[in-house]
Formats: sequence, structure tokens, C-alpha cells
Amino acid sequence: MHYLHNLSLIGLFTAVFFVAIACGGTSEGADAQAQESIVPIKDTTRYGVEPFQFPELSAQAETIIEDWPVFKDFKRISLNLQNVAVEDLKFRSKNLLVQTDSLAASLPEILDSPIITARLLVIQTRLQLLHQETKKGTPKTQELETHLTNLRLSIEEFVLHVNEKLEKDALDKNRRNKE
Repeated sequence: MHYLHNLSLIGLFTAVFFVAIACGGTSEGADAQAQESIVPIKDTTRYGVEPFQFPELSAQAETIIEDWPVFKDFKRISLNLQNVAVEDLKFRSKNLLVQTDSLAASLPEILDSPIITARLLVIQTRLQLLHQETKKGTPKTQELETHLTNLRLSIEEFVLHVNEKLEKDALDKNRRNKE
């Protein structure tokens, strides 16, 4: 009798064990199905929707740009910061940051002045702020747009100062020739 009692306890524990495994297995399957059904929502927000026209270069500036391919790449990449998703904006802002570093390093001698260097530094700072915001887990739309607008303004200021510097140099050269 004692033997039958032990046998029934072993049978009972075995049955409870298999039921626990079976229930646990069903639970894991349900968890797996629940995890498969959770799909991350892709951010489809577009940034820089407002059109951006690269500022017009003076004839003198165009002449210098012909021999400055880094500037042409800078212009092309800056025009690509329009109507883009945050992932594209992250990639493109990083590319433009690298291009701006190259721009500063390859500045033609005629443009090597404190004001032009300062304008490039402002562009780099604006780009770093924009890129930093794009790297956040959930970037703030208003912050991204503000950084993008400030970057565009700094590019306009840079081109304006390039044009002004070259115009001033031409006027100074004409004045010296007349004297």
C-alpha cells in the first residue's frame, strides 16, 4: 500500500510537471506571437519641406568656385537637406558636416579672412546642433526645423560674405590702379 501511495505521488508530480511545462510553453508561444505583432512605427515626418534656394553667387565668386570643387559639393549636399525623413537628415547632415570641414581646410587664399572663417564656423556649429538633434531617440520636430532654418540662414550669410569680400577686394584693386 505504501508502494502504491508513493507511485501515485510520483504520478501526480509527473502530471503536474507536464502540465506546468505545457502551460509555460503555451505562454511562451503567446508571448512570441505578441512580440511579433508589435511592429515599431516608422517616423515618416518630413523635414525641410519649405524650399531652399542656394544663395546666388556673384560673377567673381563663380570664377573662384570653378577651381574649388569642395564648394560645389557643399552646395549640392546643402540643397539635399529638403523634404527628408529624420534618418536621411541624420546621414545628410553628417555628410555636410564633413564637407564643411573640407571647405574650411581648402579655403582659397583670396577668401582666407576672419569673417569668412567665422561664417564657416557658424555653419559648422549649426550643423552639429542639427546632427545632434537627429541622433536623439525621439527628435523634437520643432527643434529639427529650427536647426535646419538656422543652418540655411548661416549658409546664406556665408555666401553673402563671400560675395561682399570679393566685391570689396575688386573695389580696392580698382582704387589702387587709379592712384
